[in-house]
Amino acid sequence: MTATDFPLAQQMPSSPWWLRVRHGFSVGALVVAPLLGLAWSLLVPIFRGSLDVEVTNVAARHAPFVTGTYLGVLMSFAMIPAAMAWGRLVRPAAPVVSDVATFLCAAGACFHGGVLVFQLAEASVVAGVHDHGAAVQAVTHLFDTSAFFLVLAPFILFYVGLAALAVILFVQRAADRWIAPFVLVAIAVELASPLPFKARLFFAMLTIAFAGVARAVWQVGAEDWAARAAA
Repeated sequence: MTATDFPLAQQMPSSPWWLRVRHGFSVGALVVAPLLGLAWSLLVPIFRGSLDVEVTNVAARHAPFVTGTYLGVLMSFAMIPAAMAWGRLVRPAAPVVSDVATFLCAAGACFHGGVLVFQLAEASVVAGVHDHGAAVQAVTHLFDTSAFFLVLAPFILFYVGLAALAVILFVQRAADRWIAPFVLVAIAVELASPLPFKARLFFAMLTIAFAGVARAVWQVGAEDWAARAAA
């Protein structure tokens, strides 16, 4: 069965308004996803390397911690269409590699959401256990379980996929060339920097870089954007 078996479908292309909606959604996902991550990183306390200190900080700022973590969960969901939009931007020149990179980035974002579910559980433990020592012990056990590492380890796929998308973007000149090194530096800061506020710097840099990608997607146009899916 081929496309020629559906002549009516060939005569009924998507309407222009729907193409504009899909195109606008792609642009919006690229803008909103890192902004949600930036809001999350600003609302939760900076991790100082001690769960004892973290439990104290969470107890002192419980509502912002829960709000920020929930925004982080939303960011994880928003990163999926954002990765798909980035992948579609570079797909015509490198379809197989861009599809693999998109999958890795989106899959890693899913596991990041799973990591943050544990963080929400941490907030519940801190709120429900009034003895500080007992709360620290419970939170330590929460993050020492094999279940946590099963969702934490695959999260690295997000960075691998994002780095791959950045390299493809640079090689194919699909957007401003500063974007790719900016993203790669942001990833290096997040993974290797000793800075205590590295998560905030990471998402601030991603917000700027993703805005550049969103601009490139916007310049493609709604009809050309729809055609890239079949490239």
